[in-house]
Amino acid sequence: QACVIVYILSRTMIIPCDFQLQACLVILNGCDSVITTGTGSGKTLCILIPLLL
Repeated sequence: QACVIVYILSRTMIIPCDFQLQACLVILNGCDSVITTGTGSGKTLCILIPLLL
C-alpha cells in the first residue's frame, strides 16, 4: 500500500512526509487515528490519499 501511495503522489509531484505515509497506512488499515502537527504541514493530505485509493 505504501508503494501505491508513493507512486501516485510522485506522478503528481507531491512527495509525502513520513508522518503522512504512516497516517495513510493506519487509515487504510481501518484503524482510528489522531494526527497532531503544525498548521500547514499537510494533515488534509493524510485524509485525502486513502479516499482516492
